[in-house]
Amino acid sequence: MDRLNNDHFHIATVMNSLEKMFKQFPDDDIDWTLVSDMLSYLQEYPDTVHHPLEDQLFDRVLDKGLTPAERELVHTNLAQHAEIISATLRLDQDVNQILNDSVVPIDKVLEHFEHYIDLQRVHMRNENTHLFPLAERLLSAEDWRDVEAEYASHVDPMFALKQGKFASLFEYITEG
Repeated sequence: MDRLNNDHFHIATVMNSLEKMFKQFPDDDIDWTLVSDMLSYLQEYPDTVHHPLEDQLFDRVLDKGLTPAERELVHTNLAQHAEIISATLRLDQDVNQILNDSVVPIDKVLEHFEHYIDLQRVHMRNENTHLFPLAERLLSAEDWRDVEAEYASHVDPMFALKQGKFASLFEYITEG
């Protein structure tokens, strides 16, 4: 559970940095390369490691005795993972078009950004408030060990390693 909570803290830290940049617009120019790096991180780790880890946990939770409301909450959460991946990709496509000097309506980019941030924040709040406590209550020590063993080799490329392609992004986020 510590890993998931740490991941949420790190994801929120990246989102806060993104939000800060977008809120300063149009007074300050947006560093689109930096935004692209942040989205790359969000695609590389949360979308491909963190969410699949949660999916495994919540699939196990579904096998436990849930109320209909709890079952609906888990299914909604699992569906949101796909929606988050799609929203991240859409925003990344917008940013890549901007970086390639394509004409992109900035109001659409801002709309996609706001949707993404809102979706992520509501999603993580629901997990932190409802789903993580549910998993802690229902999953056995063996369930936790099995899932943790499968993901033990997957480390956060920015916050755990602090080197490689996300090193400068880590510096920006932690100093900004």
